[in-house]
Amino acid sequence: MNRRVSWGEALLVALACWVISGLGYAVFAALEDPGLTVAPLLGLGLVQWFWTRHRVWPAAVAAGLTGFVVLFGAVDLLRPDWGRYVGDALATGLGATAALVVFTLTCRIRTRTGSRNH
Repeated sequence: MNRRVSWGEALLVALACWVISGLGYAVFAALEDPGLTVAPLLGLGLVQWFWTRHRVWPAAVAAGLTGFVVLFGAVDLLRPDWGRYVGDALATGLGATAALVVFTLTCRIRTRTGSRNH
C-alpha cells in the first residue's frame, strides 16, 4: 500500500480527472445549474485512490494543499475569460493535475529515501 506511484498511473488518474471534470461541467451547463460543482466528486475519487493504493500521508497533505491553491487560483484567473462552466472545468482539471504531480513526486521521494533507510 505504501508503494511508489508510477508516472503512467498518475497520468491515467489525471486523464480520468480531466474526463470527469469536462463531462461533469458539460452536464451542469446543459442543466443550467451553476450551483453544482465536480470538484468534491473528484476529491472523493482521489481520496479513494489514495486510500486503496498509496497511503503516503506527507505526499497526500502536500498534494491536497497544492490542489486547493491551484484550483481556487485558476478559478479566479479563468472564469472572467472563459465563463463559469469552462473556467471551472479547466480549473478543476488543473487543480487535480497539480495535486497528482505533487503527490507522485513526493511519494517517489519519500519511498526512495525510506527504502534506503531499511
